[in-house]
Amino acid sequence: MRFHLSTAAGPERRAYFVACSNGGKMGLTEVQRYPDDYDGAVIGCPVIDRTSLMMSFIWLGQTLGSDPIPKAKLPAIAKATLAACDPQDGLVDGVIDSPDACTFDPQVLTCKDPDGPDCLTSGQVKALAKIYAGPVNSKGERLFPGYPPGHEEDYAAFITGDGDQHRSSTWRLADGFMRYFVFDPTYDSMKEFSFDTSLAALKPFAADQDADKTDLAAFKARGGKLIMYVGWADHSIPPLRAVRYYNDVRAQTGNDFIRLFMVPGLHHCTNGPGPWNFGARGQRALHDDAGHDVVRALDLWVETGTAPARLIAAKFTNDDPKQGVARTRPLCPHPQVARYKGTGSIDDAASFACAAPR
Repeated sequence: MRFHLSTAAGPERRAYFVACSNGGKMGLTEVQRYPDDYDGAVIGCPVIDRTSLMMSFIWLGQTLGSDPIPKAKLPAIAKATLAACDPQDGLVDGVIDSPDACTFDPQVLTCKDPDGPDCLTSGQVKALAKIYAGPVNSKGERLFPGYPPGHEEDYAAFITGDGDQHRSSTWRLADGFMRYFVFDPTYDSMKEFSFDTSLAALKPFAADQDADKTDLAAFKARGGKLIMYVGWADHSIPPLRAVRYYNDVRAQTGNDFIRLFMVPGLHHCTNGPGPWNFGARGQRALHDDAGHDVVRALDLWVETGTAPARLIAAKFTNDDPKQGVARTRPLCPHPQVARYKGTGSIDDAASFACAAPR
């Protein structure tokens, strides 16, 4: 989505790219390949390197092929990860702030009695552990990040497919990519894809399909500003991949033109148990100002050089703005996190400050 911001003094003077998911990939492609097109960009939950992401989706499908996890078991998984990870940030509030810092062992869910909705079979325990860990080859070498534990209530749509991984969005995307882009329509991704020998076939597509270039010097030189955000509970793109990309850009190009906001409890682009409305694609902003609306924050940064020190995100009651605000919480530039001050309502952003992680 392209935004033009104008002033009372005249017509549009700035152009901003605002998008999420595959649109986020398009935005990254823009600032990487055509740095003069936009003055700034808000990039959400981006598909940074499609070829590796599709490979990781095949990992999910193969993992669940012999040990599917039905939808009825997802609440038990979400309950267990919340119990293990929520307290680690020092505040039990129903949202996992830093799932990357949580060590959760799925074996605690192993059925002690006959199989049922509140436990996992030994095969399902292993499958869940592999989802969290991410794909590896036969040597155990890590190929791509996995998904951190927490807020698995939307797994049926993205990963487990309601007990049939063929129905998940990740499998449908990856299987189609392998059959119609990489191999041929008769290709059986479940049986034929190898994490040792099939990776070479993906390489010819990387230049066209991936948006992983970390040299953004030309975009920076023209005064461009980049705000990225990713939900910690995103089960479509592994959030740690965005963290790695952000760190790589900073190392190569610097930190004075880019910010990353990791959003606790946000699923893919919208929805989730955490405060997730801050004016990004598909979201509402509580107020039309730079403190609550990420596009306004980007515009202020471009116009004045004032980088966003935090954003206030809102969680509406039943995710319906008409029902009022249930909770507000600051979003902090990574690696900072929102830390409770010790007094005040835990549903009020004023009770929190951005601070270094513990």
